[in-house]
This record gives sequence, structure tokens and C-alpha cells, in this order.
Amino acid sequence: MEQLTVTERDLRRMLDVVDHHRWGGAGEEFPREVLRALRELIPADDITFQVSRPQDRVFIGLEELTGSPPGLDDDCDELFWQLYWRHKICSRPQQTGDHESVWMMSDYLSARQLANSEAGLWERMNGVRSEIAVPFPEHDGEDRRMLLFRTTAQAFSERERLMLQLLRPHLVDIRRDLERRRAGIPDLTSRQWELLRLVAAGHSNTQIARRLFVAEGTVRKHLENIYERLGVNSRTAAVATAFPLADTA
Repeated sequence: MEQLTVTERDLRRMLDVVDHHRWGGAGEEFPREVLRALRELIPADDITFQVSRPQDRVFIGLEELTGSPPGLDDDCDELFWQLYWRHKICSRPQQTGDHESVWMMSDYLSARQLANSEAGLWERMNGVRSEIAVPFPEHDGEDRRMLLFRTTAQAFSERERLMLQLLRPHLVDIRRDLERRRAGIPDLTSRQWELLRLVAAGHSNTQIARRLFVAEGTVRKHLENIYERLGVNSRTAAVATAFPLADTA
């Protein structure tokens, strides 16, 4: 039985993947530098981040890192949507309500079953031998997921699934940061947002320090950093600048 362990070296490499989000380019659905770093950690012939509207049977966003583009045509897309709702291997998040667990084709079909099944037709057409999916939170009927494909016989391992599961919250945060930047929402850390919400609720520095279990000096330092990021010089201005934009954050 495969031993599910993650070494210190693995953790350092995982942190390196997350660290690449700062180099995201304009117009990218997901930072390609993150995808490249992820492929170094978990080798794959293709890594794709896709956004779709399953009810409308359309793809609305795609960022793909591949060594050999599959050259999909309209017929292949049509086949995908025909299979989507009939098989949990495609529509697992919608059918189970689980938008957090990483899943693999092998969770539902063995290699032999896949080779002879309707569900495996799309994979066979594109030479895919193994697939692992990382679901992202659904939003307004949009399905977001990251897909890693291999065209060789070596299937994705449970250890690789574990690493993706550990990375998933950070990948979700990277996508949210990208969406916030597109919407013009201030780039604050989760701790800064937490503190600023307390400011907006009328709490004093002393009250905030007690709630967050930190010193008042730490609260003042956080506020200084927030002011600098927002280009303001007061609590009132910080709240007025951030929260009208942050309703969808």
C-alpha cells in the first residue's frame, strides 16, 4: 500500500508553487507561473484551469499549460457536454455538492473500464491516460476547476493527490486575488481585511487588540500598512475606500 507522507522537501516545493502567484500576467485566468511551478512539483503533460457554465454548456475561461496542444474541435466540446451530466467523473461537484475534494478518474473507473466506457471516450480521443481534478468554489453557476492530465501509463498517485489537496486552499486564494485585482478591490491580506472589518464595525484599537489577541502596537502597525496600501491616512478613509469595492470579495 502506498505510503502517504509529505517530506520537508515537498513542503518547500509546495510553498514555491504558491509563491509564484505574484508573477501573474494581465489577462490570465490563472497565473501561468503557478501552473509551471505546479508542473515541476507534479509532472503532467497538460495542466488546465477552466471556467465553465455547465447549465449553458459553454466554456467561458481557460488557461492551459501543455507540451502538445490537443487541438480540440467543436465536436469534441459537444461530446464533453453530452457526457458531463451523465457521469460523476465529469460533474462530481454538482452531483455531490463537494467542491473541496480532489478526485481522479480512477476513483470511479479502472483503466480497463475507462478504455471501454462511454465516460472515457473524450479521454481516448485526446490520448489521456490519467486525470486528476482540483475543484474550486462555485460562483453564480460557474464551475471552476484545475485539471492535470497524463498521456503516459503512469497514473497520478495518492501522494500527488494529497499534495494537491494541501495546495488547494492556496490555489483558491490565488484565483480570488486575481479576481479582486480585476475588480479593482484593494490587495489586502486576510488579516488586514479582518482588522479593517472590525474598524468598520466601530471597534477601537484596544478592542481590536483584545479580539485578535495581539498588542495595540500590532494593530497600529497593521493600520499603517493598510493606509499605505490604500493610499489613505485615516480609519474613515480606509473603510470608505475598501468596502464599497469589497462587497463581492
